[in-house]
Amino acid sequence: MIKAIIFDLGGVCFEIDWFKINDEMIKKFNITTLVKSAGNEKAIEYYKEALEGKRHPKDMFKELNKENHNLDEVIKFYKEMYKKYKKHNPKIYALIKKLKNKFVLVCLSDTNSIHFEAHQEQETVKDFHKVFTSFQIGSIKRDANTFKKVIDSLSITPEEALFIDDNEKNIETASSLCIQTIRYTRYKELVKELKSRKIIK
Repeated sequence: MIKAIIFDLGGVCFEIDWFKINDEMIKKFNITTLVKSAGNEKAIEYYKEALEGKRHPKDMFKELNKENHNLDEVIKFYKEMYKKYKKHNPKIYALIKKLKNKFVLVCLSDTNSIHFEAHQEQETVKDFHKVFTSFQIGSIKRDANTFKKVIDSLSITPEEALFIDDNEKNIETASSLCIQTIRYTRYKELVKELKSRKIIK
């Protein structure tokens, strides 16, 4: 019996246009935020460490900021662009509101502190009973310990949780712990799957 439903954020509750954010950052500061494709190994390492709460994402921006712009201004502008190019899925949020009367509704996101501040400012996570982030937990979703910490915090068994994510690797990690899973592709397919499991009518 399902007691808690765990939602991923990016790719399920909203989509981010990383390319448009990058364009704006290049235009204003000559900083590329597509660190993986830019091949900046140190920035990639700092980005990953920020996701796990091992360092502040400011360190990544410091590495990217070759022209010595004011770092606080760079981060403030980046956060505004992140909010501007985040497209929320209203159908998913309506579904969350519907489900929260029957289940413990949780979000679990691989995110850093800057992105999370943006989520709070836009009320992206306000409808969840509990919010878990990788930078606060200390590990990302590909690490089974992340799910163990969430399950323990909810005081349920893995079998009593349903995890919804668009990332196959995250789904595999959750499934390996006997957490029930749904790989998100489209809203229509998600509703169909929830109906087949008798979670909604």
